[in-house]
Amino acid sequence: MSETTGCTADWHLEHSTPEQLLHYLDPHYPFARQANVLARRFRDVQALCDGGEATPALTRLRNALAFHLIKLSRWWRFDFCPRGVTGVNNPLFLTYVKNHAERSVDDESLLDAFTAQRYMHAGDGGHIVILGYDPLTDPTISILYGVDGQRTFRFATGSHGAEPLWNGQGYPDFASAWLAARAVHALVCDNSTDLHEFETAQREHMWARAWHQQHFHRSRKLPLIQLYAQARAQLSNCQSAFGRAEMKTVTDRLAFTLAQTAFQRRMTVADLIEESDMLAINLRAANTIKQRARAYVATCIDPLVRPEMDILLDRVVSYVPRRCP
Repeated sequence: MSETTGCTADWHLEHSTPEQLLHYLDPHYPFARQANVLARRFRDVQALCDGGEATPALTRLRNALAFHLIKLSRWWRFDFCPRGVTGVNNPLFLTYVKNHAERSVDDESLLDAFTAQRYMHAGDGGHIVILGYDPLTDPTISILYGVDGQRTFRFATGSHGAEPLWNGQGYPDFASAWLAARAVHALVCDNSTDLHEFETAQREHMWARAWHQQHFHRSRKLPLIQLYAQARAQLSNCQSAFGRAEMKTVTDRLAFTLAQTAFQRRMTVADLIEESDMLAINLRAANTIKQRARAYVATCIDPLVRPEMDILLDRVVSYVPRRCP
């Protein structure tokens, strides 16, 4: 993949603001797409700044993108090493983050809640920084989200105009709190169908959450094809729409990584499968991996580099039939 996309500073100032790229309060937007695009845009803007185009506006954009990479990592609970993901050493990256936070009271408060907690009652589950209201719920009931002194996500429900009642449980990531809040909302509305859907999604999100944590990992404890088989099995067991969507993205990402690996090693996808006994070696299995890889590129890769990734996949051969001797 190219080091940069070749876009100008003016283009990024118009098209790469965090507000355009991120959807914090709606977990339906794929986590992988937001993380991938945000990291790619930061690297592009950083390269422009390093290349002598560090205008005040572009510097502010770079700092904002850095802050939101940290925020997104806490929001979705994935492991994030600035140097590993962006190429910028950790102390310098954190300088960018702090410079951004100094310009925004809300962002400084959130950063403090997740780090030093100078303004929070450290460790106090009852001291909560407000994140915002759920924009998609029934107009008669409001759902409010926050982060508490234990650095867990919380939600509160209530009728409009009334004091919100905070749920006593904390959640490790925003999506978990969102799903729990939606389940409570369904219970209040006596909607058994939605209640079952969101309770099921909560369980299935726990599977996806483990994969999200490793999104930017480069080393793996298990062979890639084995991880793909595990994710595919979990996907087949998902019953909720939310769970299926999350696990489909995870499975597609692993398929994309498999296709990349096949390209780099100048192998067919089937040859890569043959290195493991996890899947049957046939045209259908190999083509499915390539199709999933294309789906991942179409939905979760920065549009700026999709043409390059499509060309890569065009060059990947799925399967070459074996001839009998």
